[in-house]
Amino acid sequence: MASPLRQLQTKPVITCLKSVLLTYTFVFCVLGIVLLAVGIWGRMSLAIYFSLLDEKPTNVPFVPVGVGTVVVLLGTFGCFTTCRGST
Repeated sequence: MASPLRQLQTKPVITCLKSVLLTYTFVFCVLGIVLLAVGIWGRMSLAIYFSLLDEKPTNVPFVPVGVGTVVVLLGTFGCFTTCRGST
């Protein structure tokens, strides 16, 4: 069992680390939303330009949409995990 003085020294450090981790996962989630929005925008408004290409790479906008979705899910789970973390 740790002494009361030792507990007082570690609790602020853990709180600070949780705050930093929560900030990082929130920024990660926001960047995922931006990536998702860019992919949707590319799919909707750049379809005319994709039709001009000879190679027909119509799956290109789905890559940022898929990656953005995965990043948003991981960021959300990271925020929940950080907030719920055991004390």
